[in-house]
Amino acid sequence: MRDRKKYKVVSLAVAAALVTGMAGYAAGADSVTNLKEVQLQEVSAEAGTSISDATDISLAEASDETSDKASGESIIDNKAEAGKEETVYVLASADGTINKVIVSDWLKNPKNLDLLEDVSELDNIENVKGYESYKINPDNMKIWEADGNDIYYQGTTNKELPVDVKISYKLDGKAVSATELAGKSGKVTIRFDYKNNESQTVLIDGKEETIYVPFVMVTGMVVDDSKFTNITVSNGKIINDGDKSIVMALALPGLQESLALSEEEFEFPDYVEITADVKDFSMATTITLATNDVFNSLDLDDISTLEDLQTSLDTLSSSSIALVDGSSALYDGIELLISKSQTLVSGVNDLHTGAGAVNTGAAQISDGATQISTGAQALDAGIIQLNQGLATLSGNSQDLRDGASQVFESLLAMADSQLAAAGLSVPKLTIENYKETLNGVLGSLNSDAVYSMAYNTALSQVTEAVNAGRPTIRAEVEKAVRAQVLQGVLDSQGLGMTVADYEAAVAAGSVDEATKAAIDGAVEATVAGPDMQAVIDANTEAKVQSLINDNMNSADVTTKINAAVTQAQSGAGSIQALMAQLDSYKAFYDGVVTYTQGVDTAYSGSSQLVSGSAELNAGAQNLSSGATTLTAGTNTLYSGMETLKNGTEALVSGENELSDGSEQLLNGMKEFNEKGIQKLVEAFDGDVELLITRIKAIVDVSKDYQTFAGKADDVRGTVKFIYRTDTIE
Repeated sequence: MRDRKKYKVVSLAVAAALVTGMAGYAAGADSVTNLKEVQLQEVSAEAGTSISDATDISLAEASDETSDKASGESIIDNKAEAGKEETVYVLASADGTINKVIVSDWLKNPKNLDLLEDVSELDNIENVKGYESYKINPDNMKIWEADGNDIYYQGTTNKELPVDVKISYKLDGKAVSATELAGKSGKVTIRFDYKNNESQTVLIDGKEETIYVPFVMVTGMVVDDSKFTNITVSNGKIINDGDKSIVMALALPGLQESLALSEEEFEFPDYVEITADVKDFSMATTITLATNDVFNSLDLDDISTLEDLQTSLDTLSSSSIALVDGSSALYDGIELLISKSQTLVSGVNDLHTGAGAVNTGAAQISDGATQISTGAQALDAGIIQLNQGLATLSGNSQDLRDGASQVFESLLAMADSQLAAAGLSVPKLTIENYKETLNGVLGSLNSDAVYSMAYNTALSQVTEAVNAGRPTIRAEVEKAVRAQVLQGVLDSQGLGMTVADYEAAVAAGSVDEATKAAIDGAVEATVAGPDMQAVIDANTEAKVQSLINDNMNSADVTTKINAAVTQAQSGAGSIQALMAQLDSYKAFYDGVVTYTQGVDTAYSGSSQLVSGSAELNAGAQNLSSGATTLTAGTNTLYSGMETLKNGTEALVSGENELSDGSEQLLNGMKEFNEKGIQKLVEAFDGDVELLITRIKAIVDVSKDYQTFAGKADDVRGTVKFIYRTDTIE
C-alpha cells in the first residue's frame, strides 16, 4: 500500500467538505455565562452599614433575555415548532474542575396550550420568566400550567457531563498548576483536553461498533498583547486588534474512533494547545462551546449511491492528470508552431517541407485541447461548489453577528441588574456607552465623595435622634433654671435657706401654706416670663448641639463612616473587574464582526471567480473546437500553400495570443492538480463505502442526542453546553 500524506483537520468545515461535500457551518452562541460576582455596597441611612450585596446573577436570566430576542431575530426560528431548548452552563476552575452545573430550559408553546408536559432530572427548579407553576402527575411527569405561554426555567444537577474538559499548563516545558503560573514569565503552554463520554453501540457490517455523539468543541479566550507574544494555536485561528488577541480553536473528541480512521490518514483532534511567550502571566475567563448541531444539520440524501461518490473522485483524479498532460502537450505544440510560422513569413517553400510535421502536431493539439476542455468542465464544477459553500457561510454571517450582539446585550443587561441591586442608578448600559458610564460610576465612588456622603448621612441620623429627645432635654434645662430662680426668691425673702433646705422644710410641713404659695407664685411668674423662656431655649439648643457633637465624635459613628469608605473602595474594584470583563467580550465581539465581514468579501470574490470559470470553460470548449478545425485545416495546408502564404501575418499574431493563454492555463492546471485535487483524492482513496456508512451512523447517533436533563418522548429537543473557567490572577 502506497504511503499517504497525513492531514490534520483544523477546521470542521474542511473535514466535512472532504468527507461529505458539506460547505461549512457557522454557529452563533445565544446564551452567556455569568459575569464574575460583583459586590457593590452603598452607604445606608445608618452611616456605614451595608444595605445589600449583589449576588450571583442567574445564568438563565441572561439566556432568557437572549431567547426573547431570538423569537424574532435568532439564527433559527425558535418558535417554528413545539420543543425544548436546553443550555447547560458549566462553571469550572482554571484546571477544568467542575464547581457548578446550571441548566436553563425553554419549553416552546407555539400553539398557546394551557398545559405543557415536561420531563426533567434537575434539582432546585425555578421559573425564571413568569409565575407559572407545575404539578407532578402519576407518571412522574411535570405538568406546567402554561396558560398559553412559553416556559423558561432553570435548575442544577450533579449528572455526569457528556464531554469532560481538562486544562493543563506548562512553564518552560515544566508542568505547573494554574496557581503556580500566576504572575510568572516564560514560554507557556496551555492545553485543553476533551474526553467524549457519550456513545451508542451501533451494528455496522454485522459488527457492534461504538459511535460517539459528535460534539464539536469550540474554545475561545482573549489575551493581552502586552503580556502574550508569539502566540500559536493548534486547530485554530488568532485574531489581533492591536491591543488584544482573540484565540479560537476547535476539536472533535471521539470522531477519530467513530470513523475508525488511522491517524496516518486523518487526525481529528481531541485537544487544543496554545503556546506563547508570556510576561507576568494572567488569564481571563475562557469559554468553550460544545454542540452536536453541526452533524444534525448534515443531509446525506444527496449521495444516491456509494459508487457515484467513488466514481466522481476517481474521475476528478484522472481528469486533473489528463488536464495537466494535455496542457503541456498543447503548450509545446504551440511553441513549435510559432517557430515554424516565423519561418513561414520569410519563405513558404521551407514550410511546405515541414507541413507534414505541422499536420501531425495539429492532431496532438486537438487531443490536448479536448483534454483541456474536459478538465475545464471539472474545474468549473469545483469552483461552483466553492461558491455555494461560501454562500452558505456568508448567509450565516448576519445571524452570527446578531448572535454575538445578543450575547453582548445580555451581558450588559446582567451588569444593569447588578448595578441596580447595589442601589446605583445609572443609564442603561449599551455597547457604545458602557465604558463611559462605568467610568462615571467609578468617579462617584472616590474616597472623598463617599466620606462626605457617609458623614452627612450620619449627621442627619444623629441630629434626628437627638431632636427626638428635645422635650426631655428642655424639661431638664427648665428644671435647672427653676431651681436657680427659686434660690433667688428665697434669698430675696431673707429666709437664709437653700433650695434643698426649702424643699425639705416643705416636705416636713414647716412652711406655712401662705408662704409656700407666695414663693411658688414668684418662681412661676419669673420662669414664665419671656426673658427666662429665652434663657431656657438657648440652654436647650446648646445642650442639643453638645449631644450631637459628642455622638458624631464617638468611636461607633467614626467606625461606621470609615467602614463605608472601605466598602466603597471595594465596590470600585468590583466595577473595574466588571468593566474588564465587558472589555474582553467587546474584543471577541469585534473579532466576530471582522471575521464575518471577511467571509462576505470572500463570497463576493468567489462569485467573480464563478463568472471567470464559466468563461474559461467556454473558452476551453472553443479551443477544442478550434483545434479540431485546425487539424482539418492542416490537411488542406499541405496541398494549399498559396492560401497559407496570404494569411501568414494573421496566423503569427493569433498563435502568439494562443501561446500566452495556453501557458497560463498550463500553470493554473498544474497548481490546481498539485494543491487541490490530488490531495483530495489521496485522502479518500480507501474504503469509501464503509466511511459513508460510519458517517451516516454518526449523524443518526447525533440526531438521537437531544437532551441532557430530560424531555418528554414526543418533544423535539436541542442541547448545547457552555463551559466557563475561572480567571487566573
